[in-house]
Amino acid sequence: MFWILFGLVIGMSLLIKGADWLVDGAVSIALNMGISKLIVGLSIVAFGTSVPELVASVISVIKGHSSVSISNVVGSNMANIALCLALAALISTINIKKKTVTVEMPFMLLSTLVFSSLLLRDNSYILKWNDGIVFLSFMIIFIYYLVSNARDVIEEELTAEVKGIHKTSISILLVIIGIAGISIGGELTIRNVVELARMFNLSETLVGLTIVAIGTSLPELVVSITSVIKGEGDILVGNIVGSNIFNILLIIGISSLIGNLTVDVSNYFIDLMVVNLVSILLLLISILKKKLTRIDGFIFLSIYILYILFIAFRG
Repeated sequence: MFWILFGLVIGMSLLIKGADWLVDGAVSIALNMGISKLIVGLSIVAFGTSVPELVASVISVIKGHSSVSISNVVGSNMANIALCLALAALISTINIKKKTVTVEMPFMLLSTLVFSSLLLRDNSYILKWNDGIVFLSFMIIFIYYLVSNARDVIEEELTAEVKGIHKTSISILLVIIGIAGISIGGELTIRNVVELARMFNLSETLVGLTIVAIGTSLPELVVSITSVIKGEGDILVGNIVGSNIFNILLIIGISSLIGNLTVDVSNYFIDLMVVNLVSILLLLISILKKKLTRIDGFIFLSIYILYILFIAFRG
């Protein structure tokens, strides 16, 4: 028991820190080569917070545990809104940018609805390569929007993310260490998740929705709280919304191309309904108030706690 939990903690730590090193090194290399901030922001930073989820999902598909992959995405998107944003809002009021409300949130909701409808159209469904093409096509549309309309936002986020530009030699070393970290971390994480589920006779779906999802959402949680404390909350909601879009379109898209994602839809019906609910609620609050207050944070956190209790009793 101890070694399984220890391996899980080490795996997630390597996964998260490895992603941080990889992004840090890749950003420095790109900027040292004279690549524009826009391209760097789109290709590296924008995907950076989704790297842990991507690696964990891909490895789970390769190892034949596709339920962990889908659970990870659903659980991470829930945690991003109802945990990360909620805790940040409890610390301080978060203002929301107009573009986030008018374009990015509706796109997140559309992506979530498409994802849910594809899963719920049959009692036992397999997401195949052609479904992956659908998700990745939506991803291309979203990237086009970012390039066309969100140049300033991307460069602002890049400035906030970059801790410092390293020498090329150090940057290359960071990339190598980062790749090693996420590879080993992802392997350890999935292996010990499966062992933990077997030991306590839990479903892989439950473990993926809770432990893996929260663990891989830790970067978003840290960024959320840090941003609010630093007074940079205005770009926080956009980061969370973007991360949720990438989680569905990029991670499910790539995972579906690697292998068929076989799922028992009955295990996900309530979860999909809740993740759509919090997405709709976030959009409505943003339209009506243009900000998230402590009351909103309390509402989202309460929903998340009730959801976790529900799936814990569901088993």
